[in-house]
Amino acid sequence: MSLHIKDHRPRPSRGFTLIELLVVIAIIGVLIALLLPAVQSAREAARRMQCTNNLKQLGLALHNYEATWACLPAAAQSNPELAAYSVYFNFTGYHAMLPFLEEGNAFNATNFNAYGAGGYWGWDDPANSTTFGYQIGAFLCPSNPRSDFPPGQGLSGMTWSVPKAAVTDYLFNGGADAFVSSPYVISGLRGAFSFEESRRFAEFTDGLSQTFLMGESVGGNAANPTYAVGWGGNRTCAPINQFKGATGSKSFAMVYYDNLMFFGYGREMYSGSTMAVMGGLLAKTTDASGAFYAPNDCGSYSSTAVFAPHLPYAPPGQIVPNFRSPHPGVVQFLMGDGSVRPVKESVNRQAYIGLSTVAGGEVLSSDQY
Repeated sequence: MSLHIKDHRPRPSRGFTLIELLVVIAIIGVLIALLLPAVQSAREAARRMQCTNNLKQLGLALHNYEATWACLPAAAQSNPELAAYSVYFNFTGYHAMLPFLEEGNAFNATNFNAYGAGGYWGWDDPANSTTFGYQIGAFLCPSNPRSDFPPGQGLSGMTWSVPKAAVTDYLFNGGADAFVSSPYVISGLRGAFSFEESRRFAEFTDGLSQTFLMGESVGGNAANPTYAVGWGGNRTCAPINQFKGATGSKSFAMVYYDNLMFFGYGREMYSGSTMAVMGGLLAKTTDASGAFYAPNDCGSYSSTAVFAPHLPYAPPGQIVPNFRSPHPGVVQFLMGDGSVRPVKESVNRQAYIGLSTVAGGEVLSSDQY
């Protein structure tokens, strides 16, 4: 009779073979690949919701402004004491919105009586440099892949500078006329905002719910690798680093495409050959010739020759940006009734133009946009 003694010593576990290890790694990779788009989509949905909330906050501010002053602010305003209007604006509509965004300190820090050189340059007075660099979070879309902010500095001999200028990813709606100030080519195609003019809600005969107040027009070079040159059938997109200024003859070491909130000037901001900043204060659904300017097309810029309001320039009209968004396939707009609506990138062009006018007389249905 033989005795069998059971071995209770722990046996070494068998490790993974190379093939099994590769299979596990492959499975993990597939799971990550499946999960990552869902995570990115969830993050974008959250950012887009925050962007929507920003626009609603701006809409509430504009409605409170209109309730207080019986009109909306002008997109930019010159010194009212001057007999002739000029490209050299003093303050912008974003200055005017500050008290209604709980930014009373920034508003109080702005000297609206400092008109600067010749009565034209109120924003440029050194007394207003604090405001020029004061960034408000509600004006930044969290989906915008912004990597930096342009610096700001005094013009016309003013000696001040800020390391980062205040910018906005949301612009006022300038409508669909070739001009964004009086006299218009077709006055019914004017937008909710103009230069020098303050619009009343009573003028929105197309209906507040059928008219844009503001829309996304994101700044920053990451979101704007190109800019528009020309208009109508001749409009093309050029690399941002090839910008030659309003005259078409300058050369800059650094070019920024951004919308400076408190920059009351009708052309690019530049410092010799070192820096240029271009952008806008309002955007339109048509370009300077009145041709359809699609959402998410390359952004245009302001230039002196055709930007100055109230001057006897024949069409083509004033060059201003279009509406652009970092959200895939849509651009978000603040409507006159305070609601926020996404408009498809493939929107019907007539519907899109109609939504930007205050008195165009269009009949629109929601399935068109």
